[in-house]
Amino acid sequence: MSQLIILLLVIAIGLSAYARAHREGTWSWPLFAKTTLGASALVAVAVVCVVWLGSVLGPEHAGLVLLIDLAVTAAGVTVLALWLRSKQSPGKR
Repeated sequence: MSQLIILLLVIAIGLSAYARAHREGTWSWPLFAKTTLGASALVAVAVVCVVWLGSVLGPEHAGLVLLIDLAVTAAGVTVLALWLRSKQSPGKR
């Protein structure tokens, strides 16, 4: 039941963000597609990192694997955000 509530909450927040961006004239389908592809690639890299490091280091180093995964995720989100910000026109910032 809680998963359904979370799903509905995510959908409502997404629709609200879309409506606001569309109203402000800052919505872009190509930018949305690039963001989705970038986020998917980031998740894939993080999963591969966790699986590979987990098998190499073993379960006794689970905390280290988690910290490395968090660092990779934070770096990826930062790079994605900076790259997408540079794609916006100056009037849309």
